[in-house]
Amino acid sequence: MNPARKLNNEKNSAFAVGVLCVATIDFLARIETGSDKVKERFGEWIKNNIEKFNKRDPDNVSQTLAQRFYDEFRNGLVHEGRIKNAGQFSYDCNELVDTIKASGAGTVMRINPDCLLGAIAVAIERYLCRLRAEKFVFEVFKCALIRDFGRDYEYASK
Repeated sequence: MNPARKLNNEKNSAFAVGVLCVATIDFLARIETGSDKVKERFGEWIKNNIEKFNKRDPDNVSQTLAQRFYDEFRNGLVHEGRIKNAGQFSYDCNELVDTIKASGAGTVMRINPDCLLGAIAVAIERYLCRLRAEKFVFEVFKCALIRDFGRDYEYASK
């Protein structure tokens, strides 16, 4: 989180901060849920940790903004190196997430990286408290670390 905080303080690196936030959400979703199904774990993590994304998408009321964020931001960045459908990380929006009318049909989704970073920090603190207090949560975490980093540990310890 420190690299994202440093970039965020300058208020001119919205895209870079946003990319780090998406990577952090991906990591947290994987270790918290233990699921191999990316779409499910990412959506579940967002739904459970960042309430602002639980609103309906004005362009598709059958999905939430969390689902749209997954597709346009997460998948766009990971698979294409861009945010899809003119979406953007922007310090100009006052809310964590908003949609603005685009020319023609539909809306553009904007994410305030400062607000997103703050929401992730709160979620991490909540998760750390649960790790300390709930044995099952700690066991899921431990299994996820072994699954994802076991080979790295073995290689580094030789």
